[in-house]
Amino acid sequence: MTMQVVQMRLFKFVIAVCCIVGVAAGAMSAKPEKTQVTIAVGGKAALYYLPLTLAEQLGYFRDAGLEVEILDFPGGAKALQAMMGGSADVVSGGFDHTIVMQTRGQKLTAFVLQGATPAISLVVSKDKAASWRGPQDLKGMKIGVTAPGSSTNMFVNALLARGGLTPDDVSIIGVGSGQSAVAAIQAGHLDALANIEPAISMLVRDGKVVEEVETISEKGSRALYGAALPSGSLYTKQEFIRDNPRTVQALTDAMVRALKWLANASDEQIADRVPPRYLLGDRTLYLAALKRQRPSYSGDGRIPPQGAQALLDALSGFYEPVATHPVQLEQTYTNRFVDAALAKQ
Repeated sequence: MTMQVVQMRLFKFVIAVCCIVGVAAGAMSAKPEKTQVTIAVGGKAALYYLPLTLAEQLGYFRDAGLEVEILDFPGGAKALQAMMGGSADVVSGGFDHTIVMQTRGQKLTAFVLQGATPAISLVVSKDKAASWRGPQDLKGMKIGVTAPGSSTNMFVNALLARGGLTPDDVSIIGVGSGQSAVAAIQAGHLDALANIEPAISMLVRDGKVVEEVETISEKGSRALYGAALPSGSLYTKQEFIRDNPRTVQALTDAMVRALKWLANASDEQIADRVPPRYLLGDRTLYLAALKRQRPSYSGDGRIPPQGAQALLDALSGFYEPVATHPVQLEQTYTNRFVDAALAKQ
């Protein structure tokens, strides 16, 4: 064997080893900085947060190298408080919170979208519905929301502004979502309720209430806000994204995968994947609510710039801090993690 052949084989061997080391280093560098992540959510069993539940139940967070703990709270405002207080890393909640919190000096950024419409409805008790003409009739009512300061509360504030009223004209009561919200209005403690599916469908089916306003459909959202507004998202503090970009990417990869699975699965397949207690004891009703809710989900997880601007414009119309404080909208969301996730599909 000539020296030239030996040198050539040695060269190829060195190149092969370098490639293996490079691949291993790349794999190590892709590992999330923080593998144990806590997500706070306000009403996990609600269909509003179905993509989050699917990412968990289908094992997509685990596949992305994460151990995710989900903390469930009565409403989005409580979930936000948990993150701001250090009990959670990320919130699964309304995108509007990133805008509102910026007016309070807190920089939060949404990085993957779950809902393409607000998906919140207002139901009014049967006796109040008999004389309902519009949002102006909310005056003096006791109105249930998931939690004060939550997206459902913002929805009520938008309705009040449409009716020429202010939040001082009504009583806002936090009742959570799901069974607790259903029980509150069934017991006669409320005149109206702003909430999400499947609680809304359950109440309407039982004949206790009349649905007067809905923003599940794009048509319903446009009727109230003038646009289809992005809603449910995963968001966190800007410093968390800065310090843990691979962790945020892993969360996004799992959520985008769940959205894709959701888009292609049947209603029955979806119902089979959620914990049985989420069905509220009535699978048929859950399936009906799911069928109604499905058009509200994001198809790819991206936050549309025009939708973000429309949300800012809507909030400016009825929420004084947003109207009077300059908001750097580009800091409230990013699509770079979703774009990277979609490139892997």
